[in-house]
Amino acid sequence: MSASFEALERVFGKEFVEKYQRALARAQELPREKLEAIKKFALEVMKDSVDFRVKYDNLDVILVQAPNDPSKFPVIKTGAGNYKVGMIWAGSRSMRGPFVSVFCADRETAQQLVATPGRPWLLVGRLQERTFAGDITYSFRLMGAVPLG
Repeated sequence: MSASFEALERVFGKEFVEKYQRALARAQELPREKLEAIKKFALEVMKDSVDFRVKYDNLDVILVQAPNDPSKFPVIKTGAGNYKVGMIWAGSRSMRGPFVSVFCADRETAQQLVATPGRPWLLVGRLQERTFAGDITYSFRLMGAVPLG
């Protein structure tokens, strides 16, 4: 847990901090109307993308799919109070494979992303690329998800 959340926990307690973290994450979610506009745009231009990623305003939109064996990519609660799940992104340049860690506001969303093996999704949010141990890793802060198929 970050120092700021630890301070809040000392003052208000653990349950309050969890509620506060969920509210912060939900405040960053995109409205349904904006997601529909992004979906329409992405479906038109994604076919020309070499890395299965497009930009919409200041947001990243990536085409991913749920892993074929979700048990190998369990939903994990992070210290920051969000939920992480691994997904397949063919645009990855990592030597470890075509993976991206997706951070969701709640467990239900994370579980929904991997509930149907192989299901494609358009994810909207912020993609971050980092170098770790000489290789590239990717993380994605989810602000909205659109199922395909």
